[in-house]
Amino acid sequence: MSLRRQLLVSFCVQGVGAAAVLLATLWLGSRLGPDIQGGFSRTKSEVEFIAAFAMFGLPQALFFHVKSGRLSGAAASRWTLWSTLLALGLGASYAALRHAHSGAWLPLALGAAVAACVAHGQLRALLLVREGTAWFNGVTALPQVLVLAGVLAVSGWGVAGAFPLLEWLLLFAIAYGVAAALAWPRLGARVDTPAVGRVGWRDLGHFGAAAWLTAALSTAAILAVQQWVEAAEGRTALGQFTMAMTLVQVPLTPISYAAPLLFRRWMEQPGLNASWRWAGKVFAALLGVAGLVWLAASVWPDLGLGAAYGGATRALALLLVGGAAEAASRVLAVQANASGLPWVAVRAELARWGVLVLGWLLPLPHGLLPLCGVWAAAAAVASLVVAWHARTRALASRGMP
Repeated sequence: MSLRRQLLVSFCVQGVGAAAVLLATLWLGSRLGPDIQGGFSRTKSEVEFIAAFAMFGLPQALFFHVKSGRLSGAAASRWTLWSTLLALGLGASYAALRHAHSGAWLPLALGAAVAACVAHGQLRALLLVREGTAWFNGVTALPQVLVLAGVLAVSGWGVAGAFPLLEWLLLFAIAYGVAAALAWPRLGARVDTPAVGRVGWRDLGHFGAAAWLTAALSTAAILAVQQWVEAAEGRTALGQFTMAMTLVQVPLTPISYAAPLLFRRWMEQPGLNASWRWAGKVFAALLGVAGLVWLAASVWPDLGLGAAYGGATRALALLLVGGAAEAASRVLAVQANASGLPWVAVRAELARWGVLVLGWLLPLPHGLLPLCGVWAAAAAVASLVVAWHARTRALASRGMP
């Protein structure tokens, strides 16, 4: 199957999953208001943050070394098992510290959700190496569809003033756990090929540490900004912000779908010029969408969700500016990873954090829009870092200083 067709199939299948998450967020916002919807989104961000921390970059590292033939599938599965057990402990420990007064069941639920998310992330990466794209796409989209089904069920129970934290955590644990349980026997049924050479923890650590830091820093940035918004503007503003961030993920989702397939292709053949073309196209397209959304805010200020979301459309427009930069940097970062340069993305995330810290220190005007502007500026600076490294490699490949 050609790369173009693989990408098209991935967009269609995984698009169902992206639509499911979007529908779940919109359903909660329209039926139960921004407070509960914001709580759901924050819980999801917490699980993803701890999972990114607990993975230690192993999905990308295992993919890279199994694809290059240096690591066997059996060895990769053992690494997955041990990291899942570690994630269980990390998730429970985080819950015991962060939610100390929420009962004994909460640490178990958060630990299970994080462990399931870690197992799912690593097993889907191995599926892409050892299977066709069909299994990879299905296992990737399945948890999101299950989350939508769970949201419909939980919201039907009649949630009152506080968002149901324990129910959300159990939902994430079940959704990711079911997908991981389907992937594990499929990988075990494949005939393993012997590895060429030996890969130790240092080899995995070089690539994995960079991927881990990138994922941990990026998800921590999202979580930190959400807490910043809630502390500065309240839970209603948090709901507006997380709703806008969810909508920004809609155009970014195809980039996430394409990234593993492009990673595999650009490991097989050079893709520097292609990455520049892709990055330029997605940046221009999303920047145009941001302008249209800003103009539409004068007649559609609340995203059609009611007065509680007043002003969210302009917030979405600002976040889409950052999304345009984010999309371009993701494409260029995939090419850097395929070239064996995973630390480029780490430098970009550190630059993002530098802008966020600077914005936090500045005396910003009151309101949600200045905070959205800081996030967009941070994304733009991170993208410039990746673009600078890509340009340096392009000039070096042509023999130019």
